[in-house]
Amino acid sequence: MAIERHPVATMADGTELVVCVHEIPGASAAGPTVGLCGSIHGDEITSSQILMEVAAAVAGRVKKGKILLLPVADPLGFAVRERWTPHDSQNLNRVFPGNADGWLTEKLAAVITERFLNRIDVLIDLHSGGSAQTVDYVYILNDEALSRSFGSRILYKRREGLSGTYFSGTSAGVARDRGIRAVTIELGGGFVDQRPYVKRGVAGVLNMLRTLAVIDGPPLPPPAQIVVERIVMIRPNQGGWLISEAPELGAEVPGDAVLGRVVSPYTFEELEVIRNPVPKGIMILSHLTTDVVHPGAYGYMVGDLAPDPAAAE
Repeated sequence: MAIERHPVATMADGTELVVCVHEIPGASAAGPTVGLCGSIHGDEITSSQILMEVAAAVAGRVKKGKILLLPVADPLGFAVRERWTPHDSQNLNRVFPGNADGWLTEKLAAVITERFLNRIDVLIDLHSGGSAQTVDYVYILNDEALSRSFGSRILYKRREGLSGTYFSGTSAGVARDRGIRAVTIELGGGFVDQRPYVKRGVAGVLNMLRTLAVIDGPPLPPPAQIVVERIVMIRPNQGGWLISEAPELGAEVPGDAVLGRVVSPYTFEELEVIRNPVPKGIMILSHLTTDVVHPGAYGYMVGDLAPDPAAAE
């Protein structure tokens, strides 16, 4: 395994910002180059833990093609465990393919595009729920079988015609637009033990690599899976303690069910009751502990199990 260090810029303190890419060659070059990416948001560190263990698991086992592994896409955000790059407050996963003459985050995206995305045939992009929220689902973009092979029970295939440009500026969106097979995985995060999510993530990525015939062994069939075409984000309008009452991730939730309550940590009064806005939903993202939230923060994500075709996302 070789580690490439690709320079991005010299920082004001004299240190070099670099992107580290691990190259894991196969016994035969006749196969796909699979790109594994983690921590494109700096607070989603579970993804990097998964990739560290995947790298150890595949050592000496890649039979064809190669793996390019980018364990920490945003080193600056990762160092302070922030979703945004702290030096310019930009979201790395909204500025791809980047700009070598732009903001620092755009420079970072340009190097990742040139030295990683431009060299791969398949992108497996791992995310998690960040510091407070926990999430569990997989996107279907342009290779449904590969998305299913990760083994998550819930998949999201965004219905055509929904408003917004959700994939604009994302690494997976750039990959998809260039004909690169792409899967985005959302797993783990929050103030809970990450070891079960890391274990699942490693098993899922290895099964994807078996599906691609990059490593030996028959892939395991996926479990029974649910595909949702619309996901609704519910944000608190008040700040304070968010005391969650939502069912576990992957559980169905009826319309108008209470997901959580915002309570003042100062007066202890209930400031807001957060309810499920869809008639029949399934939990995608949640707070598994009592957390401090600001107005407009990530609260809950609910997959719509009976979407109205005319509804906007």
